[in-house]
Amino acid sequence: MSRSPRQDATSEQVRAYDVGWAATNQLIRAGRSFSGRERNCVFLNLGHDKRFADISSVSGLDFPDDGRGLALGDWDHDGRIDLWMMNRTGPRLRFVKNELENGNHFVALKLRGENGNVAGIGARVRVLQNGDPPPLVKTLYAGSGYLSQSSKWLHFGLGSQETGAIRSVEVRWPGGGLETFAGVVADGHFILRQGQGTAIRWQPPTVPSEAFADAVAGTPVPPEVPS
Repeated sequence: MSRSPRQDATSEQVRAYDVGWAATNQLIRAGRSFSGRERNCVFLNLGHDKRFADISSVSGLDFPDDGRGLALGDWDHDGRIDLWMMNRTGPRLRFVKNELENGNHFVALKLRGENGNVAGIGARVRVLQNGDPPPLVKTLYAGSGYLSQSSKWLHFGLGSQETGAIRSVEVRWPGGGLETFAGVVADGHFILRQGQGTAIRWQPPTVPSEAFADAVAGTPVPPEVPS
């Protein structure tokens, strides 16, 4: 990718920039990949020693797609985060359903703010657990990446049953107000309305297994690319 010239660039540098973009556009018209078919990478946060493990292959996410956007969300409300992947080349959109079984627990929270900010964008949420482990903290953003928007449900992994009990949930709303919510328990979905102080349990709809039958029926084949 050609580097953008500075304001004081010479005519030769500007021309080199134009030539670089012309070469890039030629690759696009030929159906080539920006990344040279480099496979997707996935890293697992090991937590205790702040290291990461490369699980690209074993996760099944190391597609050779020319990836651009990634959106996260618990599509079937089973407590496991699923993925939507947007690519420049085909398939333009992939849905990857998370079927990992590990026995851990979760809680999902959706904010309802006031004063025009109904989604609570900018709010910072802290989940406090029994036993005083470090608090789990997330901020709700209006965008999650290039050409992608993850779910506005804030999903917190709680680990095993011994550490999964929730003591309280704190929300610092946009504008600075701090509010503590009671009634939040593990393995549930809850609505947090600003000013109420008590969580409202939300019952997710049942998603039939047939809804995912076509998505997992076969192994996708990468498209042919002109040489």
